[in-house]
Amino acid sequence: MHTLDRKQRDKQLRKTDILKAAEHVFATKGYHKTTMADIAIEAQYAVGTIYLYFKDKQSLYLSLIEKKLGSLTSGIKEKVARVKGAKEKIKVLVKEQLVYFEENEDFFRIYFSERGGLRWTIRDKISRPAVEKFMRYLDYIGYLIQQAQREGTIKKELHPKRTAYLLASMMNATILPWLRGDSLEKERLRDLSDFVLGIFYGGVGTR
Repeated sequence: MHTLDRKQRDKQLRKTDILKAAEHVFATKGYHKTTMADIAIEAQYAVGTIYLYFKDKQSLYLSLIEKKLGSLTSGIKEKVARVKGAKEKIKVLVKEQLVYFEENEDFFRIYFSERGGLRWTIRDKISRPAVEKFMRYLDYIGYLIQQAQREGTIKKELHPKRTAYLLASMMNATILPWLRGDSLEKERLRDLSDFVLGIFYGGVGTR
């Protein structure tokens, strides 16, 4: 196992400190109003130190998105592994994804509700590692779908990956309006997991 030397550990800790400070400032002030100086003050580092790790505010924010995505997927997989049965695993996955976005509401709202082109400029430059993490997460959902097909809780004729995309889209369609404050009632995002699963398994038709 490779062990980091002290210099590498210190560098890693500083980067972690900066990302943690940036997350707090972004969530508090919003993307456009946040400056690198604000982040430096929160992290208790010189502004020049921040620039040693991140070339600008956008690259810092993109790094946060990658970090958040990694935290989301690893946390979900850990909790899914604790339960038995594919249907129960899918239930845990849906619930935990909604819980994660609810608990990180302020941060994720920036991406979906800020104006001034943030959604477009950021979206087009999402890092390859972040995209790869998301694609691996979709593959993981597809794997759970296949397990459910073997157990007989999802139709065998359905394409697993296409079905995984459908479930992921349903979760996103639930999360995004909630983050924008478009919900008809003030409700917890996690409480909508049964709604998502009900539509996923039962559909909306009467026949």
